[in-house]
Amino acid sequence: MSPNAATKQDILDLEARLTLATQHIDVDTLDGLYADDIIFTGVTGAVCDKRSVMDEARRGAAERAKAASASAPAVVGYEKDDIVVAPHDGMAVTSFRFGVTIRAEGKEVVRRYRTTNVWAKRAGSWQVVAAHTAALG
Repeated sequence: MSPNAATKQDILDLEARLTLATQHIDVDTLDGLYADDIIFTGVTGAVCDKRSVMDEARRGAAERAKAASASAPAVVGYEKDDIVVAPHDGMAVTSFRFGVTIRAEGKEVVRRYRTTNVWAKRAGSWQVVAAHTAALG
């Protein structure tokens, strides 16, 4: 396997881990996959640091647990597709679409997004050092 093919597969595997961690709000896994100096730009255009991203993840996990016991709106689907990986020297860029399906009051609403992640290999491990998510029409 060529170095680029190996890097692509490593990043695809990490993106799969990141997807599951995001879907299940696995705070520990997210903490390991996101670099301490990550720059994250969210759908509102706000730029966040890792502390803010992790605080939001913890808040989301608590809200999801509370909602599950109260029959409140719930995330019932998280689909990711159209993933592209571009490896570079010690870095890789990914781009993908994803949709989040939320069920509330017997109805389902799907919100669609496009994300770009920049991965850097540091001390032998890959981490997301920059991310941008945009809402799709």
